[in-house]
Amino acid sequence: MECRQCHHPLRVERRCRQIRLQCTQCKKEYHIHELASELDSAMEKELERFTCIIYD
Repeated sequence: MECRQCHHPLRVERRCRQIRLQCTQCKKEYHIHELASELDSAMEKELERFTCIIYD
C-alpha cells in the first residue's frame, strides 16, 4: 500500500494498544479504518499477525 499524500510505501507501526499505518517517507500516520476499503492483500496479510487491533 502507498501513502495518499506522497505515494511512498506504508508500514505497520505497532505501539502499546495501537496499530497505525505509517508512511516510510513523510511519516504521515493513518488509522486502519481510514484505509480499510483500500487494503491490499499484502497489507491484510501483515495485519493478520496481530491478534487484536483496537480501533481508536
